[in-house]
Amino acid sequence: MRHFLIVAGSAAWCRERAAQLLTDRPGAVWIGDKAEQQSLKRIIPANRSKQLLGQEFHSIVFDAHCGFDADAFAAVSGTINSHGYLLLLTPPLHQWPGFEDPDYQRICVWPVTADKIKGRFLQRLSSMFLHTPGVEIISQGDAHESAPLPSPASCITTSTDDQQQAIDAIVHVASGHRSRPLVITADRGRGKSAALGLAAAILLNKHEHDKYHIVVTAPAMHAVESLFRHAGAQLPNFSSRQGRLFTQDRSLSFVAPDQLLKQQKSADILLVDEAAAIPAPLLETLLQRYKRIVFSTTVHGYEGTGRGFAIRFRSTLDRLTPQWREMQLSTPIRWDRDDPLEQLTFDALLMNAEPAEDDAFANFTPDQLEISRITQDALLQDEQTLRQLFGLLVLAHYRTRPFDLRYLLDGHNVEILLGRYRGEIAAVAVAVREGGFDDAMVSQILSGKRRPHGHLAPQTLALHCAQPQALQHNFLRIMRIAVHPAIRRNGVATALLKELASTAEEIDTVCTSFGASSDLMALWRKNSFQPVRLGLTREASSGCHSLLMLQPVTENGRQLLQQARGRFLKQFPLLLTDSLNALESRIFLPLLQDTMLSSASSSESRELLSRFAAAQLPFDAVFPELVELAIWASRSGNAVRLDDKQQELFFCRILQREPIQSLATRLQLAGKREVQRSLQDAVQKLL
Repeated sequence: MRHFLIVAGSAAWCRERAAQLLTDRPGAVWIGDKAEQQSLKRIIPANRSKQLLGQEFHSIVFDAHCGFDADAFAAVSGTINSHGYLLLLTPPLHQWPGFEDPDYQRICVWPVTADKIKGRFLQRLSSMFLHTPGVEIISQGDAHESAPLPSPASCITTSTDDQQQAIDAIVHVASGHRSRPLVITADRGRGKSAALGLAAAILLNKHEHDKYHIVVTAPAMHAVESLFRHAGAQLPNFSSRQGRLFTQDRSLSFVAPDQLLKQQKSADILLVDEAAAIPAPLLETLLQRYKRIVFSTTVHGYEGTGRGFAIRFRSTLDRLTPQWREMQLSTPIRWDRDDPLEQLTFDALLMNAEPAEDDAFANFTPDQLEISRITQDALLQDEQTLRQLFGLLVLAHYRTRPFDLRYLLDGHNVEILLGRYRGEIAAVAVAVREGGFDDAMVSQILSGKRRPHGHLAPQTLALHCAQPQALQHNFLRIMRIAVHPAIRRNGVATALLKELASTAEEIDTVCTSFGASSDLMALWRKNSFQPVRLGLTREASSGCHSLLMLQPVTENGRQLLQQARGRFLKQFPLLLTDSLNALESRIFLPLLQDTMLSSASSSESRELLSRFAAAQLPFDAVFPELVELAIWASRSGNAVRLDDKQQELFFCRILQREPIQSLATRLQLAGKREVQRSLQDAVQKLL
């Protein structure tokens, strides 16, 4: 059994007491501020704790006097092995909620300072620790023996039956029928990453006389360090480099999701670890490109949820690869079943939060939805509502993490809207207020001297869209909106958005920013939000471009939208040939719908295009007319005359100038002649 020990008191006393307790544990890791602990050998700042993932430790000290980073606490708690200790150093627990936590710097949003944050998250945490059986607390002033902790018992890690079954199933994906993906889900400590690594080693050893290449992707390299460590132990003759094990003809290589999209790297099998932290549109692209693929993800993780992944991605798997398989690893390897530290961490950080059961929404009708705001104080006092609300957010959003719980309770600019059905949480919207800068701050922002944290929309509009007046406008940015899966497509999200916009006080514009996907864009456009900026680079972990959309509330908001929108529509077609030349057509086609080209081609242009379609004129001779036709077709909706493959070829060649050979390879066409014939056929259909 693993142990959880709280050492509560002044910072100096807690650190001295922890050092005494760890006298016989030289391998302990200290999570905190290096400047405070010069005498210790292994000190990791909380914001770098991810480097510990995939490793195992007998003892970890988490110094909350340096700030309680909820993500770091969740991450390191899963690295402690059986019979190990987690020591949490805190102020006296009854004083902790009033402690000015250094981690508040991540929550403070101008003009609010750390002393104005009420500490609701710490209040909930300290109360839970005080009232959970099995939590040992050593408080300053209490009479406790100063003996060190018992020496760690030996911990022998062996493969479980379900881990071996997972290894066999992964190997079968590589050798069995194509297009039969495997989905592996498990809580932390069940050995799923190890199973991927061991299976990879088996496959590479099996193909020692062949060329064989395995690609691994995950949100970050640190997430697969355990995979590479286990594989490397079985591949002693392989050379090793950061993110790669290889010989002349065989390799196991890590490629980040965004790079995997760009490189179109070939692989005999693709292993996707921590898939819940990668957006479904990107996963769908990988599923289409790789015929042998394994998805693995954590069920209750600090960076995503396997349950949400399964619900969101199941329909995609059913549609594209109906013979996919699923298996779950349930037996812990690193600690005992029903481990109390695991359960406490799950409860304290709501990593196991679940929404209401589906049958709670039987016979639901939209007119029965009750929409109301809830304050953070009320949410703190209502644990059931908090768990259902957060469980719904976890289910709906791929990157919901413990820090989001802290921000939900303590963020000074947060507004929460709930939709209830018969008392159960049916939907939730979380928004933040932004903007409203005074003249002095506006000047500092525009001169590049300040970038106030937490004001995404006004600063994006001012600095990237040439709209400096946005800095003094008041925005309500919707960070999260989630509807229970049992009642989606019933107009619930629309009802929440209307209520949010109609009841917002002193707001010029409601806005949202998200990783652009065709389904999300359709949802926001349906609710009268209009795009004003698409980020020029993809987020490394998601592979998506961030899209900012606005809905005006006041006349000031309408003027801002008109100006920002006009500039976006002027720029966007040009950016497709430059910074956005790798953007997918399913993203840029909807964004082109409002470009300012109001009519189809002239009679002269149509004549030239007809001659191109009949192979009487070359591509270069009619290129201006082809651009005109492409923009008109996307705006008018006539692009639907083309099938998916023709759309991809036509618009990517004309608007993004994608080279012919690249198109031929990507779309599996024979070569230049077939590309040319397909373009001619597409033009004929559009005319």
